Amino acid sequence: MSLATDAVGLRLRPWSGLLDARWLMAYAASLGHDEDLYFDTTRATGVSAHPVFPIAPEWALLTDPESGLDVGLTIGEALRGVHASHDLHLHQPIFQDLPVTVGAEVVGAQRTPAGALMTVRFDGATHDGDGLWTSWMRTVYRGVGVDGPDRPPADAVPAPRAASEEAADRTRSVAIAVAAPHVYGEGARIWNPIHSDRSIALAAGLDGTVLHGSATLAHAVDWALEALGATPDRVRRIGATFRATVPVPSEIAVVLTATGRLADGGRLARFEVGNAAGAVALREGFLVVAP
Repeated sequence: MSLATDAVGLRLRPWSGLLDARWLMAYAASLGHDEDLYFDTTRATGVSAHPVFPIAPEWALLTDPESGLDVGLTIGEALRGVHASHDLHLHQPIFQDLPVTVGAEVVGAQRTPAGALMTVRFDGATHDGDGLWTSWMRTVYRGVGVDGPDRPPADAVPAPRAASEEAADRTRSVAIAVAAPHVYGEGARIWNPIHSDRSIALAAGLDGTVLHGSATLAHAVDWALEALGATPDRVRRIGATFRATVPVPSEIAVVLTATGRLADGGRLARFEVGNAAGAVALREGFLVVAP
């Protein structure tokens, strides 16, 4: 079988749940945070969500057996899926005890040299309908064909461009412990056995367990925020393309490559992440914060 391009337009069954303090705190803890905004439940707003956190409830929707995600792939083909990129737009800060509904629609299906590429758009909102975030997630199914004419996404937003940018070359090294995928997977509630079970990772063609791509992105966002001197509640957009894996235990190098100012006064940081072997694990990374 192959990825069917007539799946474009398929809407998944929405996921609804509570973004409670326990989940938000566990996510932040899994990344090594200790700031009050992520843990002090006595704050007027309660604890804040990490800017990358929305990927967690998106995963809850994708892995829901009742979601209706049927795009023509066999189980074996579906297991070849690799998170290729994410473009997350935050419409407002997220705080604890927020009831949310996450909807998803397949908006793209096309051929690439690596395999079939599927794009899914997510929309997170309160139960009152107030928009919280929108994101586009691309998944490559390695070695899988496509049935039908290519249908690239029509609604994807171009990458941000600054009115002016300055080159930067600032690097932070982050140690990734062998337990990091276990801690992140449980804290985020994003479970995939290639991150925690060596036998399954080896069977998938990897040399061992690897860190989640979203965890790598979160570490990069933390460094970019610090470099800009910005707070998490000012984040408006995050994006990156995932490349090489991050084996554990190891170390990553988060490199801030440029900063700039957007036409509306917002600020932009560009970054990439290298793994311990010197390969690019994350490229074309960017962070946009509000004026």
